Amino acid sequence: MKFIELELGGEKRTFYFGLGFLGNLLESENIAMHEIDVKLAENPFKWIPLIMYYSCAFGFKRKNEFAPFDAFDVAEWIDEVGMDSEVIKLFFQAFTQSLTKD
Repeated sequence: MKFIELELGGEKRTFYFGLGFLGNLLESENIAMHEIDVKLAENPFKWIPLIMYYSCAFGFKRKNEFAPFDAFDVAEWIDEVGMDSEVIKLFFQAFTQSLTKD
């Protein structure tokens, strides 16, 4: 799966998966691929919004634009819907599939 569209922060947003998004996440946060699961387990309150931010912001980066939001905004949007919301579950199902499928 290359992307998923989800309603978050009062808008339908496109979250991208794949090499570009992952490369940005890993380089910007100075982590290795195998550390993603560890970071999520250690502090999901930090890493869930960060991963979702990089995924959504990648669509803007592809167009050479700046995302009109940051990871703090994404954290607030998650606060609005709740960490156990269907939106978060759907995002991480798609994220996991993108890492394991094909």
